[in-house]
Amino acid sequence: MSMSDGEKSTIPLATRSMPDIPPKRRDGEGLSSSMSQGSRMTVGPGIQLKGEISNCAALVVEGIVDATLDGEGLEISQRGVFNGTARVESADIQGQFKGDLTVSGLLRIENGGSVSGKVSYGRIEVIAGGELSGEISKADAVEKAKTPPKTAGNVGIAAEAD
Repeated sequence: MSMSDGEKSTIPLATRSMPDIPPKRRDGEGLSSSMSQGSRMTVGPGIQLKGEISNCAALVVEGIVDATLDGEGLEISQRGVFNGTARVESADIQGQFKGDLTVSGLLRIENGGSVSGKVSYGRIEVIAGGELSGEISKADAVEKAKTPPKTAGNVGIAAEAD
């Protein structure tokens, strides 16, 4: 079949929907094992994003993000960069993170990954070749520091005579 220059033809395309893509699985616990089936966002290579991100089950950074993140998980690819503040349950860093990072569960820094700034973690795993610098604290220690010390106050001692 041939068409002349003036003819236009529309070819119907099959309707396709993008299936839910589960987070990348790794050996042991990581981003995928603690993640709910909520919303996910990927900032692709060459994309720059600035702003505030909330209610995000998984943020995958392959580009550059300057933001505040409140979510469940953060994954920064080898070429990804995150500058700002992040409060997440788990983080897998293969690229660069600069700023304030609070991870209530597992913080994993892969070979080639770099985390600098104020960092608080529940558990940490730094693979050979990963870098961690700045003000580093275990989440338990941070919570204990926020809780005022308990004092005995006025303690009364009673004794009974026979």
